[in-house]
Amino acid sequence: MRIGIKYCGGCNPRYDRVAYVQTLACRYPNAVFEPAEPGRDYDVVLVVCGCSARCAGVIGLDPLRLRYVCQPEPDLVL
Repeated sequence: MRIGIKYCGGCNPRYDRVAYVQTLACRYPNAVFEPAEPGRDYDVVLVVCGCSARCAGVIGLDPLRLRYVCQPEPDLVL
C-alpha cells in the first residue's frame, strides 16, 4: 500500500503530526509512507491536520483518495 502524507501548516503546537504518522507507519509496516505530490498515484492520501481549519493544500491530489485526520485517531484503519 502506498500512502501519501500531506501536513497542515502546524498552528496547533499540542498535536505532533509527525509523531502521529510515525505511529501509523509502525502499525502498518508493509505500507510505504511518503510526502504526497500532485500527479502521483497513491492508495490513500492522509491529510494530517491539527485543527478543523484543514489548511493543508491538496490541489493536484486525487480528491477520491483524500482522508482527513484532524485529531489523533488511535483506531484509524487504512
